[in-house]
Amino acid sequence: MYNIQDAQWRPAGKGWGAQRRRKHPFAWLRQAWRKMTRAERRRALRILRESAVVLGCIAVAIGLPGWVEYLL
Repeated sequence: MYNIQDAQWRPAGKGWGAQRRRKHPFAWLRQAWRKMTRAERRRALRILRESAVVLGCIAVAIGLPGWVEYLL
C-alpha cells in the first residue's frame, strides 16, 4: 500500500483542485449580480439603458453610417 506522501501514488499534473478553481472571465460579475437586491438590479439596468440611449444619440449626432442609425 502506498503512502499518500509517496511520489508514485500522486497523479501527474495539477490534479483536480486546479479544475475546481477555474472560472469563466466574468464570474465576478455574475456573483455581484446575484448578491444585488431587486431594487439595485433595477437601478443598474436603468443606468445601463440610459447610457445606451445617450451613446445612441451621440452616434446619430456624429453621423455614423446609415446601418448604425438603422440599428438604433
